[in-house]
Amino acid sequence: MLSVIARRSARLIARKSSVRAFSSLKPEQAASTFFYPGLTVGPAHTEKQFLSPWGTDHWRHDKKAFIRWCKEAIREDSKARRELYGFAALNFGDVDTDKDGFINAGQFDRYLESVAAIPRRFGLAPVSVVDRNARLANHTVIFDEIDAKDGPARGKLGLDQVLRWTIDHVAGKISHIPEGDVGLYHVEDYSEAEYVGFIERAVNKPGSYEHVSFYNFILNVFIEADTQCEGRVTYDQFGTLLSRAATVPRHFGLAPADVDESVRKAMFKAMELKRDGVPQGFVTHRKFWEWTVEHTKMKIDLQNAGKGWRENH
Repeated sequence: MLSVIARRSARLIARKSSVRAFSSLKPEQAASTFFYPGLTVGPAHTEKQFLSPWGTDHWRHDKKAFIRWCKEAIREDSKARRELYGFAALNFGDVDTDKDGFINAGQFDRYLESVAAIPRRFGLAPVSVVDRNARLANHTVIFDEIDAKDGPARGKLGLDQVLRWTIDHVAGKISHIPEGDVGLYHVEDYSEAEYVGFIERAVNKPGSYEHVSFYNFILNVFIEADTQCEGRVTYDQFGTLLSRAATVPRHFGLAPADVDESVRKAMFKAMELKRDGVPQGFVTHRKFWEWTVEHTKMKIDLQNAGKGWRENH
């Protein structure tokens, strides 16, 4: 009994220490951690160091940073407003294929799909499930409203019209973030109960806000583990991938601090891509995502039944 209490106390102290370490980081210190604060377990110099795949625009991959960026972007004269302007304007230029400074309804449809990709990445825009014709019809309604807003419709939109609509749209949507939102990179910002509820919805409700957000997190950790930039993870990288994905449950004491080598090998074998029955020596993102969803479902069921890892160790 005393040994169990001691182990639990040690885990609690470790978790509190990690929260203090993560929350005390300043933005300029982010580069000193392994890829990004909240996902890492120590400074980069404590292990082999690899270049980050993210650069400095963390709003492109981190949901919490994106939400913060959007809130700043709706303020005039802010740094994020300038960045949003550049992002939206370049997307406008990309779909303006004849380079006449205007876009038609079809090009506006492509513009919306392009700029919606990032909020959709975090579950902040609906998953696209309709066919192109239905989507184009819906987007044409928006196009016509913008076109007729300042006078007679012209059948085309200029950059200024599209930008004004984009900023107003961002301002309206950013207030609809679900309560109790969980940003998986930032373990210091939510409780165990909030995390478990979030993950339970994520694995049991495909297409939900939580499901999309969890998918993006797993994609991120896969990218970070894939230091060879090949879209696949070998066994040498697999341990890092498992550790990154398990950071949050380990933080709350819901998973063991490490995995036995034999267990890790069995996991890799179960996920390893096979062609004509021949193992290829690597795991793909799709296989890891599918395994993670099923593995997490199983762990949640055990947790709800009082048979979780912590309750039995």
